[in-house]
Amino acid sequence: MSKKTDFVGRLLSDVEIRTPLPTAPLKGASLLEQGAVIVLMRHLTQKQAESSVESLRAAHGDWNETRVSQAQEISSHLKCSIRKVGTARLNELREAAMALKEYLQDVFQQTHGMDIEHFREDLWAAGEIVGELTVLGTTGGAYVLWLAADGAVPAHKGLVKILSRLDLMKPTTSSKRATESLESLIPAGKELEFTITFHEILEGWTHPEEPIYMRVETLRKCTYGRKAHKDRLVFLKRQEERRKKEEIRRIAAEKKELERLRKEAEREARREAAEAKRQEAERKKQEAIAKRKADALKKAEDKKKAIAKRKADAKRKAEAAKKAAIKKKADAKKKAEAMKKAAAKKKIQDQKKAAAKKKADAKKKAAAKKKAAAKKKASGKKKPAAKKKAAAKKKPATKKKAATKKKAATKKKAATKKKAAKKKPAAKKKAAAKKKPIAKKKAATKKKAAKKKTTKKTARRR
Repeated sequence: MSKKTDFVGRLLSDVEIRTPLPTAPLKGASLLEQGAVIVLMRHLTQKQAESSVESLRAAHGDWNETRVSQAQEISSHLKCSIRKVGTARLNELREAAMALKEYLQDVFQQTHGMDIEHFREDLWAAGEIVGELTVLGTTGGAYVLWLAADGAVPAHKGLVKILSRLDLMKPTTSSKRATESLESLIPAGKELEFTITFHEILEGWTHPEEPIYMRVETLRKCTYGRKAHKDRLVFLKRQEERRKKEEIRRIAAEKKELERLRKEAEREARREAAEAKRQEAERKKQEAIAKRKADALKKAEDKKKAIAKRKADAKRKAEAAKKAAIKKKADAKKKAEAMKKAAAKKKIQDQKKAAAKKKADAKKKAAAKKKAAAKKKASGKKKPAAKKKAAAKKKPATKKKAATKKKAATKKKAATKKKAAKKKPAAKKKAAAKKKPIAKKKAATKKKAAKKKTTKKTARRR
């Protein structure tokens, strides 16, 4: 075994194929449909992808019809295990439908049609077209080219280029020479593996984040791989240094910016504080002015109210005094009239009483006189009988003495009765005379008391 075939064998075992590819081609499918299966296998299983291609072929008949269809319509023909229905199912399959639609658009733009069967006729030219099918990718395109070559390794410019860089063959622009050179490198029965592996290397060599020679150590055994790895390390080192410098610069810039922002914030805070202080002072000033104005206005209003109140009180007082005077006058007039009426009534009553008393006194006097006369008469009649009896009973001297004494006593009694009868009218007159000024005095005192009460009431009302 030569070094080249040994190197190829190690690459076939070490290189990992990241693109999902069919285990076997779809029976009766065209190259375009085989490419569609590969594109759909990135979202569905191989069986589901093949069923979906057959469903779309049956539904549209022409792949150009599928290319111009909406993603929702394409989704409705895709076969999968999603149990969702309606819009939810269409949304779930939208990404797969869009990938298929973009693949068909790529083919249309590169070939100006929906047929790539002519790849079988010129694999060298087909390799260049496949390289432009970005959705299908280099590895997926390699599988389609392998089908177009009827199971042989498709020799084209891109494959020759990577093999020559790996020191596996000399560079050539001839398809025939390239095919002859490839025959000595391909292990027996591993044409598909060889095609897919070296197309994976071709696609991954220029990967921007992780080139294939960084993860496959075998590729670094050749000169090109070793140099690419070294250049990559230098590039990564420079990039790391650049990143660190950029990080330092960024941190410094951030610090500077933070410092600037801090200073700006402090300045802004000072400005805001000064502005707040100024506004507070202005507010206080305005409040003081407003307060002074309000106080002055209130004072003026209070003064106005006080004047109005004094005027109202004076007016009310005057009206009350006027009313009180009118009432006092009316009360005095009423009282005078009442007193006049009472005095007149009393006078009449006194006159009636005096007349009744005089009449009673006259009656009493007449009765007393009559009684005295009757008594006198009775005493005159009784004397001789008594004397006779006394004389008959007693001695003549004692009889005379007793008679004289009795006579004197009766005379004395009569005299006293007369005197009393005479004195009675005079005593009554004196009592009436005495009573009149006392009654007048009492009326005067009552009048004064009534006046005092009225004056007190008017004072209270005021």
